[in-house]
Amino acid sequence: MTDWQVIFLGVMAGALVLMAVAQAAVAIALARSVKHVVTAIDDLKRDVQPLMVKANRIADDAGRVSALAVVQAERIDALIQQTTARVDETFGVLQTAVIEPIRQGTAILSAIRAGVAAVRAWQGRSTTSRDDEDPLFVG
Repeated sequence: MTDWQVIFLGVMAGALVLMAVAQAAVAIALARSVKHVVTAIDDLKRDVQPLMVKANRIADDAGRVSALAVVQAERIDALIQQTTARVDETFGVLQTAVIEPIRQGTAILSAIRAGVAAVRAWQGRSTTSRDDEDPLFVG
């Protein structure tokens, strides 16, 4: 072996040692970065977990509220239907109890008026003489 070969072999060995040291430094830096990332993720999980619990509680409450709203809407609908039916029934009772007798009374009064008018017309015809001339005419 020549001196140049030994020198090159020494340079190669030195470069190999330098590369190993550099790779070890990168590995250590990577391990520290991973440790920091894991710590940050754990902190994030710890901070987000109460928020997730609150969000789940809010979603559960919203589900309960919407279910109650549906029940209340159904109750209101039933109440409106009952009220409408009762109002219709009341108007039907009013019509039969009040309006029908009023119509019958009006018919009776119309018949009485017609009878009175007929009697007056008959009496008026017999007492007045028939003049073809208008009594109010001056001429």
